[in-house]
Amino acid sequence: MRIPTYRGTSRVSINMTPMIDVTFLLIIFFLVSSHLAKQENFVKLDLPNARSGMNDLSEKPTFTLQILADGTYRNGTQDVALDQIRRALQQRNSTEELPVRVRLRMDRRTPYQYVAAVLQTCSITRNSDVVFSVYDEESP
Repeated sequence: MRIPTYRGTSRVSINMTPMIDVTFLLIIFFLVSSHLAKQENFVKLDLPNARSGMNDLSEKPTFTLQILADGTYRNGTQDVALDQIRRALQQRNSTEELPVRVRLRMDRRTPYQYVAAVLQTCSITRNSDVVFSVYDEESP
């Protein structure tokens, strides 16, 4: 039996299929991660202004809670009650090394009684690291 010889077939070809697969996976990853980052700001709130403050650049695990002007509490896109907030904080604290940071996003027209109730719940669950989301007050 004669061994076939291939003349003129010394071209090198690159299979682009794996490269395209990786590219699409990266696109999907960035789309999903950007969607999750926007969930915190899903509720459009008129945040209060502050003259002073610091940017929250901490990498600490954070529990974000929105308080609407009518006193409705919202975690992500779900309405929650105070006892659900307490249970969620206790559960998060049990899975983390330190108590989680609580970020409050509230409308500037929210009555203080609703904020005080959340602060009391944070006190009960030993979450002393509470931050408030505000707008920077523009200087004249």
